[in-house]
Amino acid sequence: MATDNVKSPAELADEARQVAQDALEAAKGYAQESGQIGRDAAQSIRSTVEDVKETGAEALDTVRGLSHDAKDIARSAGATSKAYAQKAVGATGRKLRDWQGQVDEVKESCTRYIANEPVRSALIAAGAGALLMTLLLSMMRRRRHYET
Repeated sequence: MATDNVKSPAELADEARQVAQDALEAAKGYAQESGQIGRDAAQSIRSTVEDVKETGAEALDTVRGLSHDAKDIARSAGATSKAYAQKAVGATGRKLRDWQGQVDEVKESCTRYIANEPVRSALIAAGAGALLMTLLLSMMRRRRHYET
């Protein structure tokens, strides 16, 4: 039987959205931190213009690297969510096939019972029909009562 920790497509989509949001927040934090590092470095190393240019170039490289890291995290999140979705679809298919097998077994059992006990089967069907009709009429009466 399939594992019990199968996630629904909605849960997988929520999890993928959360992973993407976390990656975006991390990238924003990295970018802010890189900006702060660049500002601090420019203030403390103002002795030469060359030092400032070099520090700015390093900060830009850091931001580019972080940007690439954020893209990689987002790609990984997409691949992970796709894999989860595929597993969920596969598990759902297996459950539906299992359920269809159970329905087929019940159908065969009912067919055998009807063949072996036709009169009793007809009486049971009539009783079930009468019960359903009684329930439907009762519901209709209540509905009319509330509408007036």
